[in-house]
Amino acid sequence: MTAGAPAPPLTGSSEQRAKAGANGAGAAAGGEAADATLAAPQDEGTHETRNMLMLGCIFTVYFAFRSGALVVIPLCSKELLKDTVHSDFSPLYNLPLGVWFGMDVLLATPNAYLMRKHGRAVGFTIGGVAAFVGSLMAFAALRFSETPVVTFVLLNVAVMVMSDVGMAEFVRFAASEACTDPARRGKVVSRVIGFGACLSMIGPACASAVQQLNRRNGGEVLHGYSYFFLCTAGLSLVLIAASRMLRLPPMNTESVLPAAPLCTVLRRTPVWTAIVAQVAVQFAMVAPMSAVPLVMSNSIHGLHAADFRISGCIVLHVLSMFIPGFWAGNFIALLGEIPVMGIGLLIQSASLIVCLTGKSYAQFYSGLCLLGIGWNLAFVAGTMLVVSSHTIAERAKVTSANETLRFAANGVGVILASTLTWDVLCGTCLAVLAPAAAVMLQRNLRAVDGDLVALSSA
Repeated sequence: MTAGAPAPPLTGSSEQRAKAGANGAGAAAGGEAADATLAAPQDEGTHETRNMLMLGCIFTVYFAFRSGALVVIPLCSKELLKDTVHSDFSPLYNLPLGVWFGMDVLLATPNAYLMRKHGRAVGFTIGGVAAFVGSLMAFAALRFSETPVVTFVLLNVAVMVMSDVGMAEFVRFAASEACTDPARRGKVVSRVIGFGACLSMIGPACASAVQQLNRRNGGEVLHGYSYFFLCTAGLSLVLIAASRMLRLPPMNTESVLPAAPLCTVLRRTPVWTAIVAQVAVQFAMVAPMSAVPLVMSNSIHGLHAADFRISGCIVLHVLSMFIPGFWAGNFIALLGEIPVMGIGLLIQSASLIVCLTGKSYAQFYSGLCLLGIGWNLAFVAGTMLVVSSHTIAERAKVTSANETLRFAANGVGVILASTLTWDVLCGTCLAVLAPAAAVMLQRNLRAVDGDLVALSSA
């Protein structure tokens, strides 16, 4: 390959790409690797365990923050607007979540370039500070504002500020860059994401616990929601502390190969395949999860706002999103990224069929459990395929485009969650997953045909 040629698409399993990279590095003139993922630090491997623990902590706190907010914000909005919007379902109830995901879309590209210039640790710290300030703003609005409409507006402003905690979405890329052994990157990323299951259920549990305590003390419903944001302010301080304890190697922004235009990069088959899968599974995961608090509270008799049975469903869903991460890397190493993404899509499709069968506890709990498992497999495999399909010089472009499209899917899913009925919403998610599943099937069939041709010619 000439120095000026664009990087070819990288396909195959993680081990195959690692071996190919090792062979290519041995042939490079002067011992210079064509595309090392990160600049090798002098104390290589010294801080890897520490970094992985801190990155896992950051992702745990981030998802505890976010999953708790998914329970509280729709119910809080409904309480604020109950005298203005006389309906059990309204897009206004999920407007703050829509604002949150809209800010994610707007900030994805600036955040990617900020981290490229100043480093991952600085970016994660900024996200933690924004979450802390936004949480205090939300607490103050819900606790002290006496006009519901004004409080609702202030809540949306607070959500805009705290949305920059989305910096933590780049944890998986930081984990890949900090791993010193390319052959282990899939396992490392899956375990860092899996570590998010350890304490992330704190978010939904806090949402219910503070509301229960508030009810027992005879407090107003909104005051109970306000105390949840005091809890998230505390979680934000933990995120900031973990970010400052990181000892990540400097990001390598230099590449022997020049950066191709973004349109050219996105036309590479591995890149667009991974992005299509991640966008589809993200939409199919966020839309039902966002709808569950409102749907359960209106469909099952005897449930009150932020009931433990509602948050318990979200907790089980969050656990199922991350616990498979401890083994996802092994599946990817064994089968490759494309087959694992296909399995994830099929499991998510099965979960939505379960959700369509009824609105009992069994359907809600089992459906969201399967939904989380499918998301994890497709998400981890898609991340590894994206990471291995571009050069260092193209990294900021590709990761920002990937995150922007994922966050856009989040925003659309949240708005539809409070607009469509439960059955129509689940049917829409199935319709979104179908094209992505077809792409995975086509890629798998091509891979099988290639293996058969290779065997016949051997």
